[in-house]
Amino acid sequence: MFVQYRNRSCQPNTKMSPNSKDYKLLIEEENVNNTSTSQPSLITMKDNLSYVTSSAAATGVLPVLTYCAASILMTVTNKYVLSAYEFNMNFLLLGIQSISCVVLLHFFKIFNLVTYQKLDSETSKKWFPIAAMLVAMIYTGSKSLQYLSIPVYTIFKNLTIILIAYGEVIWFEGKISRLTMTSFLFMVLSSIIAAWSDISTTFSFSEASYTSLNLGYFWMGINCFSSAAYVLTMRKYIKSIGFKDFDTVYYNNLLSIPLLIILSFTIEDWGVRNLEKNL
Repeated sequence: MFVQYRNRSCQPNTKMSPNSKDYKLLIEEENVNNTSTSQPSLITMKDNLSYVTSSAAATGVLPVLTYCAASILMTVTNKYVLSAYEFNMNFLLLGIQSISCVVLLHFFKIFNLVTYQKLDSETSKKWFPIAAMLVAMIYTGSKSLQYLSIPVYTIFKNLTIILIAYGEVIWFEGKISRLTMTSFLFMVLSSIIAAWSDISTTFSFSEASYTSLNLGYFWMGINCFSSAAYVLTMRKYIKSIGFKDFDTVYYNNLLSIPLLIILSFTIEDWGVRNLEKNL
């Protein structure tokens, strides 16, 4: 509030004595609305900040949950098809999955849900080695999943993280902290325990089961190295080419389709009996 003194002598035709207290004290309050809106503005700012924070958290959690759900669904589906259903045409199965991914990306782009670069011949030539590494990674992963159980497959799949970390140290001057090293040791220890339990259980079964288990670990070892090579090489090329997430997904799946189809026709059995068995 402020105080204003107004002298009556300023008014015309008015006489005043020196000792007279002929002052009018005017007390005016500030606008109440200005005072009342200051605190709500702070509250509004806090509400907006909490909303932004919760929105950021929600947008961060949603992709993680979506990735986890998609990864679990893909692993369980491939395990059922390759083991329980005894589907033996892995390249064909992976080719169908890549085609489905490209079709979905195309529809999502029509509805402006995603954006990615158009197919370019020069970019395709540069990215083709990455797509070939992807084919090696997903094929060896499908073969190991065909013979190993899902828990053992998942545990050994985590060993790829160690190879990627040391690859970053060698090629990208990365660093590994003591805490990270400790977590790596626990990963290796858990893999050894899982493998020992798996092998001990297999000893009670037939020799064919033991051979199948060895094949699973063989393909799993190759998958770990191929996965690390794919991730490290993609990291090197993705910045130079200027790809974003959906550009990588689009080019990887599109360029892997001809490779998978050619390998399916040249390696896998397309005889009538085998097709009747699988289809």
